[in-house]
Amino acid sequence: MRRGSIIGPVLLIVIGALFLANNLHPELPTLKVVADWWPFVLIAWGAVRIAEITFWWRSGRPLPQNGIAGGEWAFIVFLCIAGSSIFYGQKYRTRIPRIHVTGLEMLGDSYDYPLAPKSVDAGASPRIIIDNARGNARVTGVAGTQVSAKGHTTVRAYTQAEADKANQECPLEVTRQGDVVIVRTNHERLTGNPRVSSDIEIVVPPGSTVEARGKYGDFDITDIGGSVTVDSDNAGVRLNGIGGAVRVDARRGDIIRAINVKGNVEIRGSGADVELENIEGQSVVNGQYHGELVFRNLAKPFRFESQTTDLRVPRVVGKLEVSRGNVTGSDLAGPVYLKTRSKDVSLHGFSEGLDLQIDKGDVELRPGKLPLGRMDVRIRGGDVDVALPEGAKFELNAATDRGAVENGFAGSLREDRAGKGARLSGSVGGGPMISLHTDRGRVSVRKSADPAPQAKVEIQRQ
Repeated sequence: MRRGSIIGPVLLIVIGALFLANNLHPELPTLKVVADWWPFVLIAWGAVRIAEITFWWRSGRPLPQNGIAGGEWAFIVFLCIAGSSIFYGQKYRTRIPRIHVTGLEMLGDSYDYPLAPKSVDAGASPRIIIDNARGNARVTGVAGTQVSAKGHTTVRAYTQAEADKANQECPLEVTRQGDVVIVRTNHERLTGNPRVSSDIEIVVPPGSTVEARGKYGDFDITDIGGSVTVDSDNAGVRLNGIGGAVRVDARRGDIIRAINVKGNVEIRGSGADVELENIEGQSVVNGQYHGELVFRNLAKPFRFESQTTDLRVPRVVGKLEVSRGNVTGSDLAGPVYLKTRSKDVSLHGFSEGLDLQIDKGDVELRPGKLPLGRMDVRIRGGDVDVALPEGAKFELNAATDRGAVENGFAGSLREDRAGKGARLSGSVGGGPMISLHTDRGRVSVRKSADPAPQAKVEIQRQ
């Protein structure tokens, strides 16, 4: 009798858990997780099969002729093709049209309807409220006092009559109530099961304040003199030329970009990429982002907080990048504070010192200006390479519990060995304290002109 394997039930549990997580928490990057981690299924599959065969052998039972049955090989081939397709689809998502599958959205036919242009006179600095449940909205500030909107609606339905009815139920409205102008697509009025999406273009006075709400769809907002607030379940947000404060709360999306903003910027939620550039106010990014985070020319304090990272910089003169496995920065006005779990850190041209706490990762530091600031670096596992400018004055206390130290200031610093670890300490002209410590890894302190270490030093086991 052929013995059954627990792999099938385990796979059903895993697949069911992924679908359940996506249904209960649609803001989670479930597809991204599957795209990155699907090979782990093959590894776990092989490990379980080895464990099963080992158990059968130890219990004296007959072993199977083949470790993996023919049907399992067929499923493995299917899994490899599907997993690779998802991975490359996510990797090149910006180069191909996005396809969204929600419920029965792919059923039925698509019908397009123009939205009749609507406009009202609103004065020089109105408050604009945009309510568009599904669809994209482009907002542009243009000289004048008119608020005007136009666009088109797409209805996915089984019949033309059903689509016509849905289109009539959600007309575009532009209404004024005092100094408030409401642009509404009325999707909440729909009856039945058609899927409706409205893409709208809105022109507003440049002194406007904009509040945009939606469940699904991108927002592009340009040349607005007042503040901008965006609240959406799933949206890409692109802002440029904003005179007031910016607040974005998007639970999911491909990108949040804010460029040339005079006020404060606050971004909360989750998604993929974040980009901030030329921000005159304070900047805060709080949430889980699994893509590339890029920050340039931030004139006032910046803070990024997630479940694994707390990063604070008084000013970003140059560029700061945060990705899944790296933090890199150049021309940062410190002191810089970074606490994270597992990232490689490379900072060049920073000033006023820094405080780094990292569970696992290599650190490369190149302070840019003299005099140096205080530096405190603590790592559980990883190498530390510090290159200091010519003429730098400092006190040093550098240690590794399991590894080696490299001294580029011969004669000024003392090296001591202690079991599997080492310590480098002393004074070079006096100055602020530089404290470096790694539980396991190499510590190198050298002059900027000296070549960087080429390879990690192997730890000698006793």
